[in-house]
Amino acid sequence: MRRLNESRMAAILTEPFGGTFALGSATTLHAQHGTAVLIGLDADVAIGAVRGRVLIVPPDTLHAASCPGPIASYMFDPELCPRIAGFAKAGGTRALDVRHSGCVLANRGALARPEVLAGVGSELERSLATGEVQRLDPRIARLLDDLRDPGADRHVAVARMRVSAAHLQAMFTRDVGMPMRTYGLWRRLLRALSQVGRLDLTGAAHAAGFADLAHFSRTCRRMFGYSPSEIRTNLVASYSAYSERPHDRRNQLDAADAGI
Repeated sequence: MRRLNESRMAAILTEPFGGTFALGSATTLHAQHGTAVLIGLDADVAIGAVRGRVLIVPPDTLHAASCPGPIASYMFDPELCPRIAGFAKAGGTRALDVRHSGCVLANRGALARPEVLAGVGSELERSLATGEVQRLDPRIARLLDDLRDPGADRHVAVARMRVSAAHLQAMFTRDVGMPMRTYGLWRRLLRALSQVGRLDLTGAAHAAGFADLAHFSRTCRRMFGYSPSEIRTNLVASYSAYSERPHDRRNQLDAADAGI
């Protein structure tokens, strides 16, 4: 692995969360469908008037973040990590107790190693999973499982719901926090980013179903605050444990429906 320098960062993308480690950060205004946890190692992170060594941003919240020094940034899937999403939504964008930076600071010398970055993310996931879980309608939960499969036919998945299109859209937006079409775009963006370390940007865009690189770039800026080229230029090592496999939520829902 190359040494980290001032223009480089390490990045991972797993199914429940993604993470980066960089020597500085300044995103454009964006809103990601994930709970963001930003930890400044030597300096505060700033989002508007909110400043702190550890900040949390609820899913689908428009914001721009900056930090002049080393920063570890994590984004937790709100459907797979619902207690973290509940914790964030209950308080809005705010600074957290610095104790949440402990596992990051303890590993600061090795955060450029993707396995360390992933391990720290798992530790954060455990420590922040304290909020209330929003119960999804079982039909929406099953639809989300289907939409995570890149090979799934969205029209077939929607037809299985056996509700009107207008009612389904309203249910989906209520439970997920964004329209179904926007959620599909978010999933395509994650698929494209998981290919950035292996394909050129145009190839990654096409592999994920984007019409062209321009559409991929606009979506990436709107949902992540960086362009794909910025991400690729800064990528020092990509560890993609990312998978589109649905989690076992369907079995849990079936058991709950059966009163088990």
